Amino acid sequence: MKPADYYQACFEALSPELPSEWEHIANAYHGRAYHNLNHLEEMLGHLPGLSTSLAPAAAPIFGIALVYHDIVYRAGRKDNEARSADEAVAFLQKAHASKTDQARCRQLIMATKTHEAATEEEAVLVDLDLAVLARDPANYDLYAQNVRKEFRLFPDFLYRPGRKKALRHFLDKPFIYHGETARSQWEAPARANLERELSAL
Repeated sequence: MKPADYYQACFEALSPELPSEWEHIANAYHGRAYHNLNHLEEMLGHLPGLSTSLAPAAAPIFGIALVYHDIVYRAGRKDNEARSADEAVAFLQKAHASKTDQARCRQLIMATKTHEAATEEEAVLVDLDLAVLARDPANYDLYAQNVRKEFRLFPDFLYRPGRKKALRHFLDKPFIYHGETARSQWEAPARANLERELSAL
């Protein structure tokens, strides 16, 4: 499913009388090398294989979290997820979503910062966000190149230590992925890709 169609399904399930915010969302993701609409489309492509219970009409709050989770992204900042969550919650407030759903959406987005999950929804979203790590080697290398482009203002002597730290963060975890399906399919190729990139830095 295209991100625009997925957003529309979530939007209509929540508050179809509101003006659509898709143009704002698309503009926010535009122009980035990796954290763009292609990233959302890749996540959505994997969603049916991880969970059939989180379809937009059944779980629009999850869908809004997915669509908004990288709406604010600036390489090197520590508050991208918090600011993205603020935008998602602002939309949900306009849609008259409950305080509980607003808090749930915020927690979903914040889970993509820590890559830890306390609920099934968080596990699915985090695993989808990290699916890129398990790409085939050539496409993983393209991902790594695009991440470097997003950090182009950082010289190598600053970028490489930070990137190594990020890669080791995942490799040092007992498991990268939370769900059984994601773990069985993606854990081994993701670790191989991370090890290969780390050795090349």
